[in-house]
Amino acid sequence: MITPLRTTHYALGDFVLYTAINNTLQRVVSTIYYSKTMNWNIIGHEWAVDLLRRSISGGHVAHAYLLSGPAGVGKSVLALRLAQALNCETSSPDPCLRCRACSLIERGNHPDVRVAGMASQAAGLKPDEALRQKELKIDTVRAWQADINLRPYEGRRRVFILHDAERLTDAASNAMLKTLEEPPPYATLILIANTAGSLLPTIVSRCQPLKLRPIPRAAVVAALRERYQLAQSDADLLAAWSGGRVGWALRMVGSPDDLAAHQAQLDALLELHTQPRAATFRWAEERAKEYRGGEQAAVFAALELWQSWWRDVMVVAAGCPEQIAHIDRSDQIAQAARRYRLADIHAFIARLDETAKQLRENVNPQLALENALLHLPGVV
Repeated sequence: MITPLRTTHYALGDFVLYTAINNTLQRVVSTIYYSKTMNWNIIGHEWAVDLLRRSISGGHVAHAYLLSGPAGVGKSVLALRLAQALNCETSSPDPCLRCRACSLIERGNHPDVRVAGMASQAAGLKPDEALRQKELKIDTVRAWQADINLRPYEGRRRVFILHDAERLTDAASNAMLKTLEEPPPYATLILIANTAGSLLPTIVSRCQPLKLRPIPRAAVVAALRERYQLAQSDADLLAAWSGGRVGWALRMVGSPDDLAAHQAQLDALLELHTQPRAATFRWAEERAKEYRGGEQAAVFAALELWQSWWRDVMVVAAGCPEQIAHIDRSDQIAQAARRYRLADIHAFIARLDETAKQLRENVNPQLALENALLHLPGVV
């Protein structure tokens, strides 16, 4: 609140002017706070926030939601904000983010909000055992929903958030179906998945889907500059690399080592284009060992990074250079666009998609990666 100025003598005109100025300042502060809370302090995805807000206001909250989209796009934050909105002490469709309930949920300590996923499943395991965790198991799901029939302890609704839902085993998926079919009226389940297509159709059909898409590059730039006061050039580069995944961009601001590793990995991928077949197959063998050792996310990230490079080459070859993500390598991308045929570039991008799909379907990882390497575009 703006503290009124202390005055002892003023004319009627001065009072009117002072009142107008003070009211204007009050409105400015209220507008700043309102603009943050109206979108639940989330960057982008206004349509999803508006849909959820209207559902809460109208008393039509779904018993289960499925939030899907690329890693780092904002699914986890949206799930957390929904849990806060459903239990905020203001009883408003917009969480205040300051009351006791909102604070407890933010810290992961609210008794009526249960969170599970690959991270909780690996907790307490030895490091090598944790790395070998590939799927979300039935025991994890049963423990997560064990007390779902209990009424809220101190909130208005019980909220159950499950990360990595695309990695559910068939047994774990079936164990969840009964809960999705007959949920308690005071419980809301939120499933989070990178790809909804990996889930059983019977699970997808019982949830309200919300597919989050990458947000505009300009919005990511604005968020980086506002929150971290980054220079324009640095914000532009991070936003371009992020591909609209604002969570990835925000995380990288404080991780210079990860940024360096990101660049080094891209350099290694580009070297594969000029190396002999034996060297490229050694790369496939090393990635396959990582995949079998529990580092599936790292292998998928490498394929995604490689694909982003070839996408840049394709859009430049198609005459749209302003759309590239690797803006710091524009000259290198332009050279590649002149060396390869557009049809071959497009085919290899599709091949990398197919490789990722094969890995999710438990195809031998080394064979899948070697097959991708055999389809590298040839120089014109």
